[in-house]
Amino acid sequence: MSSRDRRSAGRRRAWGRGLIILKFDALERREVMSAAAAGLPDLVTSSLVTDATADWGDPITATGQVTNQGRAAVTSSFNVGVYASSKDAVGKYSVLLGEVAIPAGLQPGQTVPFSTTVKLPTSQVPGASSNGVVYIDSKVDPEGKVKESNERNNTGVGLGFDSASVQISAGQQAALSVGGIGVYPTTLNWGGTLQVTAQVRNESYGAAPASRAILVLTPSGQNFGGLSDLTIGSISVPPIPAWSTVNVQTTVALPTTVPRIVEGSSAYTLSIIPDADYLTNATYPHGPAGGSGVDQTAVTINTTDSTPTTTAQSALPNLTPGDVQVSSGTLSWGNTFQVSTVLQNLGNADQGPFRVRFVLVNGSGSTNSGLFLGDAMVDGLAAGGLTTLTQSLTLPNRLPSGMSLSSQEVGRIAVIVDPEHVVNESFSNNDTAMSGPITLKLLGADGNSYVPTYPAPKQLLATNTAKYVAKAEAHAAAVAAKAANTAQHRKLYRKPKKDNSVLHNLSVFPKSFNNFLKKYV
Repeated sequence: MSSRDRRSAGRRRAWGRGLIILKFDALERREVMSAAAAGLPDLVTSSLVTDATADWGDPITATGQVTNQGRAAVTSSFNVGVYASSKDAVGKYSVLLGEVAIPAGLQPGQTVPFSTTVKLPTSQVPGASSNGVVYIDSKVDPEGKVKESNERNNTGVGLGFDSASVQISAGQQAALSVGGIGVYPTTLNWGGTLQVTAQVRNESYGAAPASRAILVLTPSGQNFGGLSDLTIGSISVPPIPAWSTVNVQTTVALPTTVPRIVEGSSAYTLSIIPDADYLTNATYPHGPAGGSGVDQTAVTINTTDSTPTTTAQSALPNLTPGDVQVSSGTLSWGNTFQVSTVLQNLGNADQGPFRVRFVLVNGSGSTNSGLFLGDAMVDGLAAGGLTTLTQSLTLPNRLPSGMSLSSQEVGRIAVIVDPEHVVNESFSNNDTAMSGPITLKLLGADGNSYVPTYPAPKQLLATNTAKYVAKAEAHAAAVAAKAANTAQHRKLYRKPKKDNSVLHNLSVFPKSFNNFLKKYV
């Protein structure tokens, strides 16, 4: 069959099925919709920049701009939401960090800048990748106040527009240690004055803030850290940059009355303990690390016939904590909680200001090791009195270097009254109380993961490497510039002999002899 016949047969079959009805959309509806869209604003985040690195819980600055791409002005104010996400678009697991208000009146084609400081979540966002990157995303008009021609571009445009990446990087902690201690005199009486000098080092790439070091007396033969330790004073330590050293000194006035916990001793070991407030290292407890001649030295404190003793006194305080209650039986790392305890003075003497310490310990309740959570200062407590202390505490989002805990552990909160043994009490064995077991949980982690830790203080991180490389390059450039500006040295020759003006000017000698004198004399 020819091509013409095949086409004719096809037409006959088609017409044989019945009428063919052609349907067309009304152009008026599409034109109305197009006109409506053309008369609406279209808001989009056209730029977003944040800090390049930060740690969980750190504040960051988000700076960006919003553009009206539509054909109508925005007649009402609207917000721009800033979120932390596991990807470069706002999703159902994104965490709202804050909002910025944009006033009404944004004209077509107009751009308005915005800037705000927000705080990252204290723990990783759900679905965060293992490379430590979190995305800061913006969403225009999250409440839907403005009617737009296109709302699909309110978020999710992409990196550089409405999304920016932040590398999660822990700041490096300082590592304070004592490099030498000196005391004068080494022999004195109770009530005397002791001069102490020390050298404090920061052996870390992280800077140390201003801190406090305490001076502790331990009777000879006793180990540091027991009930016989007596804090006799403290030293203020200024801020110490990375890998730097400072020299500090103080004068300590010993008590005139021999404290009960050191009665019967005259030979002591004086220790200096840096970072007494646990500002750079939350590992509990702190103790001497260098030994005799480094952060410890021997002193002799004598008791004379006229020195009063504690045993001769009948009125002494006796401070003790009671019931310890935690606001929740499950605590999440990076979150805040409350601890309440009842403090009592069971003694027969009033007590002035004293310190109460909160420490996270393991499920067994041993205070030999733990994590410092905070201190509270109590104004005082009358004899026989009691008071309730409620303290807000925060589980850190990172542990000190060298400490390892799984994402789900059982611990307890220890409350320690007068942890530095400053108060002269009638009894010291009742200074600690313990909460019941609590579950410690890392949000967004499975049971096989571990709580993040800070990098080792002496580890050279990539951020520090760049800093030190830049410093070395700047120094090399300065040396090269100085060398380029320095005039070239003249070539050095042997110094010629001085002319003998008298002999050289003799005219009575023959010329050849005169030349001889110039050459050899």
